[in-house]
Amino acid sequence: MSTAEPGRAEQLARRRQMLVLRSGQLRGQVVDQLQVVQPVWLWADRLQDAWIWLRANPLVVAGSVLVVAVWRPRRSLGLALRLWSGWKLLQRARTVGSTTSRLF
Repeated sequence: MSTAEPGRAEQLARRRQMLVLRSGQLRGQVVDQLQVVQPVWLWADRLQDAWIWLRANPLVVAGSVLVVAVWRPRRSLGLALRLWSGWKLLQRARTVGSTTSRLF
């Protein structure tokens, strides 16, 4: 029994060393592959920060909308109508989607 144990221990040590090396290679590959999506995550972080700021400063947003509405009333009205139409279309699509899902 004692002769088999040293061989087994060496075998396990070599196996462990190979696995540690392979793990390091895989970590390097993941880091390289994530470099491609890093700009997307940076933009997502910026959008999230902007959303948080907008929610924390509603008066600034309302004031800005009011200034644009006074400065360009015709354009603002057209944009408001398009936004309202899009909102209503989205609500109808949700209603149709929920009705369809109940049928099937």
